[in-house]
Amino acid sequence: MRSAARLAGTAALTAVAALWAGAAPAAADEADVERYLDEVAVELAEPGVWIDPDAGGIIGDVEAAQLDDAAAEAPGNGMRIAVVPAWKLDPEGQERLFGRTLLYEGEELASQMYDRVGVDGVYAVMSVADSSYDGRGLFAVQHSEEGPTYYVEDAIDQAVDCCAPNYGPMIDRFIERSSDVDHPLYRDAAPWAAGAAGISGGWWGATALSARRRRRTEEQRHLDVVRPLLTEEVIELSDRVSDLPTTSDVTQAALTKEILDTVEKARHRLDATKTDGDVQAVTTLLGTARYKIACLEALQQGRPVPEPTPPCFFDPRHGPSTQRRQWSPAGGVQREVPVCDQDAARLDAGEAPAARQAGSRSYWEGGEDLVAYIEGYWNGSAGSTGSWRFPHDDHARARGSLWSRWDSRRPRARLASMGRSLSKAASSAMTSSGDGSSGSGSGGGWGGGSSSGRSRRRSFGGGSSRRSSRRSGGGRRF
Repeated sequence: MRSAARLAGTAALTAVAALWAGAAPAAADEADVERYLDEVAVELAEPGVWIDPDAGGIIGDVEAAQLDDAAAEAPGNGMRIAVVPAWKLDPEGQERLFGRTLLYEGEELASQMYDRVGVDGVYAVMSVADSSYDGRGLFAVQHSEEGPTYYVEDAIDQAVDCCAPNYGPMIDRFIERSSDVDHPLYRDAAPWAAGAAGISGGWWGATALSARRRRRTEEQRHLDVVRPLLTEEVIELSDRVSDLPTTSDVTQAALTKEILDTVEKARHRLDATKTDGDVQAVTTLLGTARYKIACLEALQQGRPVPEPTPPCFFDPRHGPSTQRRQWSPAGGVQREVPVCDQDAARLDAGEAPAARQAGSRSYWEGGEDLVAYIEGYWNGSAGSTGSWRFPHDDHARARGSLWSRWDSRRPRARLASMGRSLSKAASSAMTSSGDGSSGSGSGGGWGGGSSSGRSRRRSFGGGSSRRSSRRSGGGRRF
């Protein structure tokens, strides 16, 4: 049904675009961008996610379909999201050699789509490039004459902070957060509206306590899933290190003692585990122990001590990775993953390596329950000074959703939300006051005032005359 509606809307908007095709552009190079935006608007006649074929297959077909459905079903008339190459938004196109200057920047780019489609709702444009310098960014805005205001500006920050530069998880996080209603100030301010220090202090404490309790409940659920995995790994590694041979070599003997101590620390930490932080500490210790075992084996065989590497992607129990191979998840995009020698041989032979299982699923499909488990292994567990990026988007999506939710419940985050609401209320009041004293207003034509200073061009829905409907928006390069 939605596909049929989109086809009907596309046909109608295509006809309108054809009527306007003869309008005289300001300049040939800018006109190319304007015509392209008209074409994108046709694709956004119905809510959903449209990906320009020239964007280079950055999102798998299955994930793209899921994102399209999520955007179409979002509250407030759905969302319209375009994923486009940054060079098509640059008046110089692919001829520019250094950096990239977009014809429209920030939320103005998303407002351009609103002007052309002319339907109230949330609009977003994801510009695809190799870096922020080349124009890579996320720009979004909500224009609505009525109905609630959504957290569009905050959604941009959360999407970039949690998931950049993974386009699929970024769009997923943006849709999730910008579906939340930005409540009026009085609703957030109610707990301390009396203004008394005691009440505000009580609100802070109650909010913090509620946040901790809700987090502990979620962490207990995570622990119920991950404790059997950790218990199995600690026992397995304990048996392995108990069989390490004694040696008269001072260096090897010291390393053997470090391995035994590390495994013992992991066992004690597991016994006392209550939080995700504890889970992460246990897997960090287990990863460190396996790396030290690899170092000990190298010394015993007369080889150089290996550099720290991420664990084998398919099963961290295999120890540090030694090679890299191309691999594609079901319905996903091919990517490079670190693997051990055994799994590399299986992939080379066309076989699927046996993945670490969490219940009936591969561990990277465990969602929020396995976030801490993965983070411990992939954030410097082998003594690295940095961290390694886990090469599966499901983890980035789950981590971003979990951490953002926990952070949003804290008193400081709640106060920040109140501050944003107060700022928006003050801005709205000033805008209303300015409208009332401005006399007859602006003149006719296609104008209406662009934040970039450019004159407004043709608009499918006449949205440029309704810029006062702007609710929330912003943009970030990343």
